[in-house]
Amino acid sequence: MAVTKQDRREELVASAAALIAERGLAAVRTRDVTARAGVGVGLLNHYFKWSDLRAAALDRVLGAGRDRLLGLGPETPAARRDGLIRAAFDAGNDPLWQVWVEAGDAARADPALAEVLDRAMVGFVADVAALIAEGVAAGDWTCPDPGGAAMRLLALHDGLLGFLFSGVPPMTREAAEAHLARAFALECPPAAP
Repeated sequence: MAVTKQDRREELVASAAALIAERGLAAVRTRDVTARAGVGVGLLNHYFKWSDLRAAALDRVLGAGRDRLLGLGPETPAARRDGLIRAAFDAGNDPLWQVWVEAGDAARADPALAEVLDRAMVGFVADVAALIAEGVAAGDWTCPDPGGAAMRLLALHDGLLGFLFSGVPPMTREAAEAHLARAFALECPPAAP
């Protein structure tokens, strides 16, 4: 069976996404992707500009990360909140956060990456706001401004990650998780019985 143009494009995006998830955005080069996909550089260039391939792969990596972190599924809003707070500083998610940081740096010079990163961040804020709104609707907590609360919680998360990654000031994962949990409780206090 012949490989279609769409099959080849998908293979290249999947290869690039897997490599970015494994090594980080900055470490992946065209030759890495072509080696993983088993094709020559000329074929990659036939299907993609490098910037467009990286953007498509980054979109896939960040989307999968968002889905994993938010525990999309039938769980209660409170269970999903607790899972998100636990996952926020879990060492297993460091590669995702590192990709996010690298994408922010690279996006300054690459409009395609900037567009993907902007869309991912807007989506992440919207997803957290939706989770907060679900908890309000379920009677788990109150929050007059789910969108604003989501933005503030994610800004705190990013700052705490910066402390963890840089070591300045010293921050443990447990302390970071406790700060985020406390901030969530302040933004979304329990609903009155």
